[in-house]
Amino acid sequence: MRLADTADLERWQSFVDSHPDAGCMHHAGWFFVLRDAFAVRPKYLMAVDEHGAIRGILPAYLSRSWFAGNHISSLEDGMLANCASAAEALLAGARKLRDDSGSEYFQLRGGTADDEACWSVSTVRTLIPTDRPIEALWGSVKKKTRWAIRQNQNQLIAIEHDPTLATFNDFYLAYATRMRDLGTPVIGLRAFDAVRTRLGAARLRLYVVRHRSRLIGGMLCIINGARWTDYFAAVRLVPEAPFANYLLYWHVIRDAASLGISRLDLGRSSPGSGVHLFKRKWGGIDIEVPYRFYPAANARPRDMGLQGMKQKKGLAQRLWSQLPTAAANRLGPLVRRQLPFI
Repeated sequence: MRLADTADLERWQSFVDSHPDAGCMHHAGWFFVLRDAFAVRPKYLMAVDEHGAIRGILPAYLSRSWFAGNHISSLEDGMLANCASAAEALLAGARKLRDDSGSEYFQLRGGTADDEACWSVSTVRTLIPTDRPIEALWGSVKKKTRWAIRQNQNQLIAIEHDPTLATFNDFYLAYATRMRDLGTPVIGLRAFDAVRTRLGAARLRLYVVRHRSRLIGGMLCIINGARWTDYFAAVRLVPEAPFANYLLYWHVIRDAASLGISRLDLGRSSPGSGVHLFKRKWGGIDIEVPYRFYPAANARPRDMGLQGMKQKKGLAQRLWSQLPTAAANRLGPLVRRQLPFI
């Protein structure tokens, strides 16, 4: 096991592109997003064999956050390994990196792992199998959701695919405003731009939602082979069109199916949460993806990964949702500089 440097990233990406279980967060471009747009240090671990061939990868970063403490965290898709020995080497390397850096804990967000974590949090990913006829997909959608989609078709809502990403910054503004409404500090426009630059337009698919021609939201999907991942999505609430987000999701599902995409990944959520229940409306399947925490031997007790705060909408979230939009958009990126993914 060793740390990858920038010279290794082309081989890293080849490994990702050839692996059937690779996720969008395994993309090598995230190394530069983390390095250039956040106040963290990318720590990309590789397991290699005696010939130097890559057998497993673990994209991670070192954060010295005031809020979450000094920690090592993997990216959302966790580790990707061809064999058990590679997974073991990566996990051992991550623990050593935790100790060598003086971090309080290592957080593993998915992928193969052992049972030595002292604490884990249950999360699920909701996947829509889109390799089916449109009629079958429509039939899988819950009845009330189909009704909501039909209502929006008559409320001056338009869903547009933006192949050139010309509306990228406008989408960010709508996304940031909605995140404020939900009480969540938003990442900065600089980080959004880094995603566009480092992942590249060929791996991104942007949909925008317009109400009477005004952009009110959208969805940015990350492409990984025959899989799309809904990674950034938000639609501002409009009284005249309360279910505009329903029309957006159905449009994306239909497009994925028509273009031969095998599955649409709606991302991670906490089981039973409002977000999870919304994702379940679309006839998908849930895959359990536990978050595992490996604290250092001398670590003091704390809310690792801010999981306690995220389990319920507390005072901090309610206060944040009351901030003026301009203030939230300035403060949010400062908070998120050391917390790329929360």
